[in-house]
Amino acid sequence: MQPIAQGYHRSIDGSGLQKDEEASSNSLKPISGLVADSNSRIKEVSGTEQNNTIKRLKKDLPPEQAISIDTNIDHRKLEIVRHKFSTTHLSPGTTSQQPDIEMIQFDRRIEPGNIDPAKREIFQSQANCLELQLNVSFDCFIFHTCFSPSGNHLFISGCDSSTDHRLVSWRKDADGNWWENSRSMVGSQIITLQLNQSENTLLTCDSQDGNVKVSTLNSDGRWEESLVLEHTPLVKGYEPVMASFSPLQDKIMTYDHHAGKINVLQVDGNNRWTRLNQPAEIRQSSQVALNFKATNNYLLTYNDTQATIWGCSDQSNCIKQKFDRDYGGFIEDCQLSNDERHAFILLRNNQVFFLACDDNGHWSQVGEVRHFRQTYELEVKVDEEPDRTIVDWNHIYTASFNASGQYALTSDFAKQTIISGYDDNGAWVEKLDIRDCDYAFFSHTGRKVLARLSTGSYKIWDCTSTGISLDKAQTLEHIDSKLITIGPSENLFLSYGDETNYACIWGDDGEGHLVEKARVCHQGGIFAAHTNAQEDSVLTVGHDCTVKIQGLERDGKWREQLVVQNKQNIDFAEFSPSGRLAFTVSQDSTACILGRDDNGEWVQHAVIKRSPFSIKSAKFNKLENHFLIFGNHFMNFGKDNDKPGFVQLWSIGDDGKWAKTELIKLDHPVKEADFSPDGDHLII
Repeated sequence: MQPIAQGYHRSIDGSGLQKDEEASSNSLKPISGLVADSNSRIKEVSGTEQNNTIKRLKKDLPPEQAISIDTNIDHRKLEIVRHKFSTTHLSPGTTSQQPDIEMIQFDRRIEPGNIDPAKREIFQSQANCLELQLNVSFDCFIFHTCFSPSGNHLFISGCDSSTDHRLVSWRKDADGNWWENSRSMVGSQIITLQLNQSENTLLTCDSQDGNVKVSTLNSDGRWEESLVLEHTPLVKGYEPVMASFSPLQDKIMTYDHHAGKINVLQVDGNNRWTRLNQPAEIRQSSQVALNFKATNNYLLTYNDTQATIWGCSDQSNCIKQKFDRDYGGFIEDCQLSNDERHAFILLRNNQVFFLACDDNGHWSQVGEVRHFRQTYELEVKVDEEPDRTIVDWNHIYTASFNASGQYALTSDFAKQTIISGYDDNGAWVEKLDIRDCDYAFFSHTGRKVLARLSTGSYKIWDCTSTGISLDKAQTLEHIDSKLITIGPSENLFLSYGDETNYACIWGDDGEGHLVEKARVCHQGGIFAAHTNAQEDSVLTVGHDCTVKIQGLERDGKWREQLVVQNKQNIDFAEFSPSGRLAFTVSQDSTACILGRDDNGEWVQHAVIKRSPFSIKSAKFNKLENHFLIFGNHFMNFGKDNDKPGFVQLWSIGDDGKWAKTELIKLDHPVKEADFSPDGDHLII
């Protein structure tokens, strides 16, 4: 499914009601003493008196403590834990003077009638950094939570019983307050949500009943169900129904894997979604399930030996056939290029046909390539009689276009990779045949193609030049390395692997040639290597429990600037998105925040030790002025579902130093803790 809305595409999955995750939704923390006092008497009075009590509670609350309370006592619940950061930095000196913050324990199972009023102070940080804004709980379990890309919408799925699954959403108003704006029943624990880029249309795919719901925001800011598409309920052996917005956001496409049926919706000027007219049902082989994605103007489908390209017409509000051909052989796969101007049809006999669209919207075949076949005879019995059949052992396992759609790559199990594309005369031709190739891929921009050969070397070709063949390959020799990373500019390369004790940094020599710039040594192999956004720093992670950072000096030479030594293996280490910071997390329950000093060299800014807790994850917020880690206790691992968890927040002060600003310890495991997309909120 195509990720839409700035990468927002979250699948909500709750596979099993595990006790060690169940508690993450049951930490009810009262907003005020009035709430706690009211809750303490709820079970002792009648339903009518309960409603009256809640009405009095709402009336007596001060204005700043406005809350939303469901007056249906049988289904009352406050709903999720969320926090907002103060936008101000810590005061100067807090990094050295701030005391340790007390770790306050939560009860694992808390009923509304026995909440400790003292625990309402849990998020009033000594650094005035966190403020409790929203508190949510389901009676049984929370499956997943996610923000919209803007951070103005929040979605939570959970259940109040083993069969009562719900999806609840909140929106943030202009004053920063959160309001519940929809609550709907869903058929299963696994649902998929997508928002369009304007965040005014919501797609909800239910994996169990197969229904796809289209909801739009009304004038009151609430989600209203505008359309429901019925599909085949989930059947064992088939993928769930898929639905997605097109890249231009003006269409919705759904694919029912079991029925093989595709539907296309289009939005009009009034933001109403209607199904496009189809002269015939659009069906596709169920074997292409995972390759289906929504497109803008054309749709490529196949069934057995026949491939069809459909055109979506805005004027006639219908879908028409633009290309249709029976290839006489079983079709293995087909794909449109990103610009929808090219397509390939891959047959099972290792033959690939390429199609192109002209300026008038007419599709035609422009070329083909073949990979050699190797077969052997296998003796089988048919009706107890011996028979022989021909079996292929060589097979094309991948085919793809580069970003511009001007080149294509096909690779098979016999280690043959063929690069094809246009020549100077506009004909699609085979440009390069790479033998003994372990793997090959296009760079992100599509300007380069890189291949690793079985000899242990890498070759890089430039795809920007025209001509009949690709030549002038750059060769990088690094025996025993298996992996290579390409920097953002595509002029810096890192080669490394588990079977080599050093990583190589490759760069331009000033004359267009790639040469070895430096080596980074690790005993026992290297399992990760990264370059930062500026390409002036390289981070490597070795099996020797070390993380190393190399810095590019003013004289153009690389020099080791930092070594972080841990007692146990490194779980993960990487640069922040800006490239100005980095972090490490080790299995010895240690995390490090890394950055530059006044001289521009990499140093440790903070060391975080959480023994006897294991750190599950770590991340920076968007502005990279807050850093979050969370995890759970080691005790009775795998047996004790009540092992406690923790969430710790670090922030950077006006003096440029990092300090611990919040430490929350819970009596139950922490399933997830994350920043909102804008980085101003924290959800646990």
